[in-house]
Amino acid sequence: MKNGPAIAITIPLILMGMISAGCGGGGGGNGAATELTPRTLTWSIDNTYTDGSTYDPVSTLKEFEIYVRQDNNFSPTDPYVIVSAVTGGQLVTSFDLRQTYSTLSLSRGVTYYVSMRVTTVDGVHSDFSAPGPPFHF
Repeated sequence: MKNGPAIAITIPLILMGMISAGCGGGGGGNGAATELTPRTLTWSIDNTYTDGSTYDPVSTLKEFEIYVRQDNNFSPTDPYVIVSAVTGGQLVTSFDLRQTYSTLSLSRGVTYYVSMRVTTVDGVHSDFSAPGPPFHF
């Protein structure tokens, strides 16, 4: 069995934009996430397995699991959002965290941390990435 991917997921810039001032709006429903300030998560992928061999990320990676918690103690049993690793033949390297707001039952004003794992087309999971800097909506 081939060793798992040594995928170094880095989160060089998690927050883009500024917290907008003004009314919090409350409102619930599906429109709540669209009223939030964008929080763009970006990452890069190391294309090396733990045995030192390399692979093609576009043909090898299936999906990213994005975990958001109030602390940085991430576990595979935590809720997460799945993002396809490849779209239109290109490796995906960013995601707007507003898309996790309703799915993961997040709240405005609460500080969160984010980490990721990747799954290969063969079902092998990477380790968790180092948590990104704290952020809030």
